[in-house]
Amino acid sequence: MEKIRKRTLKMEFFTAVLLTLLIVAFFSAATVTGLFLFQKWLVPDGRDVMVHADYIYSDGTTDRAGGKFEVGGKAQSVPLIVPADSGEPDKKELETITLSIENMDRGIGWNGPRRKIAYIMSGISMAALPVLYSIIGFSLCARWFYRKKIAPALFSLEDATEHISRQDLDFTVSCAAENELGQLCRSFEQMRLALYENNRELWKNIEDRKMIQASVAHDLRNPIAIIEGYTEYLLLHLQAGDLSNEKMEGTVDNIAKAAKRLEQYTESVREVNQLDDIEIHRTAVSVRELISDITEDLSLMVSERNVELRVTEAGSVETISLDTSILYRVLENIVGNSLRFAKKMISISFVTEGSLFAVTVTDDGEGYSEKILKSRNRLLLPTTDEDGHCGMGLTISRVLCRKHGGRLELSNNPPHGAVTKIIFGI
Repeated sequence: MEKIRKRTLKMEFFTAVLLTLLIVAFFSAATVTGLFLFQKWLVPDGRDVMVHADYIYSDGTTDRAGGKFEVGGKAQSVPLIVPADSGEPDKKELETITLSIENMDRGIGWNGPRRKIAYIMSGISMAALPVLYSIIGFSLCARWFYRKKIAPALFSLEDATEHISRQDLDFTVSCAAENELGQLCRSFEQMRLALYENNRELWKNIEDRKMIQASVAHDLRNPIAIIEGYTEYLLLHLQAGDLSNEKMEGTVDNIAKAAKRLEQYTESVREVNQLDDIEIHRTAVSVRELISDITEDLSLMVSERNVELRVTEAGSVETISLDTSILYRVLENIVGNSLRFAKKMISISFVTEGSLFAVTVTDDGEGYSEKILKSRNRLLLPTTDEDGHCGMGLTISRVLCRKHGGRLELSNNPPHGAVTKIIFGI
């Protein structure tokens, strides 16, 4: 495909100036031509001459007659001036008639005052109007170029700057120009999108931390309440002196178990918080090779429990981009939890859908409890046993899925069996 050369602001400015110059030149030429014809109409023709006839009488008086004639034109007569009655007609005789020819030379001296003024003003206009056209034309050109080519991009960038100064990234920087200003607006829009994604990720992390804190405050109440209850029980019966050694040992043992559970739980919470420091390193991997490696590794895990592993694959994408270490960690958590409850079989299906890579793990156990399914909006899921393995494993998997641009979905497969869907953005 032939590469299309983008228009630059310099080219657009040159085009606008050239077009303005042509328009100014056209109107200037038309004006000068019109004024020149007007001047030509005002002054005599270069072929015209003025013929004068001087009449000299015997008493020394003179009279003059004359007119404008075209050289080579039709013959014309010069009117004879009859002298005024002097009272003595018999003494006044015509002695001499003198003819003189004067070239008019296209001068304005032969015109009247009004024509002279019109001629002078037209001459001034021939010089002044082109200058005036140039000033008006290039002023309009500059105004049009600023309003159409520069102002939209500047206003858009100014509006974007005001939004960002208010920490509002929910807007769009739009500019249809194909020049440098349009490219600047598009770069600014890319920067806005990057800031928007970073802020959204930041707010999501903050919300996740709030959810973790809320979950910790909720779930730590049970072991703390157990410890407090047994402590009050011990104090009460020790003061009464009716506590046997067996009951005391049992109570202390229960307190120790609750404390151990509390320790394990807080350690798991610390591990979840450390997940924020994990960075995603994507690499291009073959889907078939990835599934083959995963199947081989997971087969070793399930073989120790006498559980059958079934693997299916769907999708036409051959290569995907993801962090395989994160995927392995999530799968080990999910499959490890499934092995704790599966009876005979665990099935895993791999599906590539557009920009997502989905792995669904299904077992034939009792399925997720209603408590876990109702807590799907919580980052830190409730535990299913005293060790807290299921809840924390799902929590860690959910955090890792989110960091990889995906999610973790939990459901049950009636009548029995848990379904865990791992979705990674690729």
